[in-house]
Amino acid sequence: MANQKDLNIAILIDADNVSHKKIAGILNEVKRYGIPTIKRIYGDWTSPYVENWKDNLLTHAITPIQQYSYTQGKNSTDSALIIDAMDILHSDRVDGFCIVSSDSDFTRLATRLRESGKLVIGIGERKTPKPFISSCDKFIYVEILEKDAQEKKVKKKPVAPVTPIASEPKSPAKTESDNLALDEEIMLLLKDAVDDTADESGWAFLGEIGSLIIKRQPDFDSRNYGFEKISHLFKSMKSDFEIDERTTEKSKIKLYYIRNIIDRSNNHEEILKVIDSVIIPSTGNQITAEDVRKNQIRITKEFKHLFPSRSKKIKVRIKHEHECAFSRHRDRSFVLNLGKPAATELELHEGSSYRLTKYEDQSYSIEKLLGKNT
Repeated sequence: MANQKDLNIAILIDADNVSHKKIAGILNEVKRYGIPTIKRIYGDWTSPYVENWKDNLLTHAITPIQQYSYTQGKNSTDSALIIDAMDILHSDRVDGFCIVSSDSDFTRLATRLRESGKLVIGIGERKTPKPFISSCDKFIYVEILEKDAQEKKVKKKPVAPVTPIASEPKSPAKTESDNLALDEEIMLLLKDAVDDTADESGWAFLGEIGSLIIKRQPDFDSRNYGFEKISHLFKSMKSDFEIDERTTEKSKIKLYYIRNIIDRSNNHEEILKVIDSVIIPSTGNQITAEDVRKNQIRITKEFKHLFPSRSKKIKVRIKHEHECAFSRHRDRSFVLNLGKPAATELELHEGSSYRLTKYEDQSYSIEKLLGKNT
């Protein structure tokens, strides 16, 4: 989102669905994406439920919009917010909208704004229904903003010694603001994003990874899992990802590149059952100069049972994991197309022999046999 710093953003707040205590964090978060040029909050200001908002409106220069509760039990602010959003949209004064609410009634509004090419940021509680989250370009949970503010206060050193109190406050019980777990679904999201943005060598630029993740899951935020930045999140998972920090000649800014890894060390064969292990090429065959030039290994009929029944991409582990293409042919030997990065890592040479192992998860590993044209 770095390229969107100068966007003009309209912030529209549903006072019935957010606490006044969180407004400072919300405004600071929006400023990461652009400039809040329009700030409006909607509610029934004759109601005692929004009484605490009034001081914050003056402090943060937010314009209150009065909306009376015509019917008991109905959220009357929704229609006023939606009408204003459409008026602002057609005035073409802003580049994006921030809708602060946990109400799914704004799902269609967010969709309509995005259809008009506007950036839509949603901010709400973790109880926010999935349809509203999915309709936004980016959705942020207010719980992580509140937690960020608390952590920054803790880090501040006291100016003078604090007089001890009679009893120490108890540690707060765990709430919704606690870190979410990095479950299997999130790990798959991260790994798929790396794979889908990676170059031929498997390395993917962190900026592109982050952009793809947000497109696929708008409410993804590394702070949900206790990490201030997504780079810190990847660094914490060294067994799953490789991190390469690079600098350019013209700038000292670090650029992060990520690559998926699968650790087959520590007796991995005990975890994944070995289906078969063979020496390729078979007796009477050899790796030719043409094979080396094409970065391929020809698979003869005696080994065809180890491979898929149709042409497809397969995962092959050498030192790192590579996605290779397996091609089946009717009248000649099948071909394992390694690709240049995998062939280089394998040290593919004319006349060499290799051990190919198939595992129960339909993955493979290849290692060069020592003494074979090394």
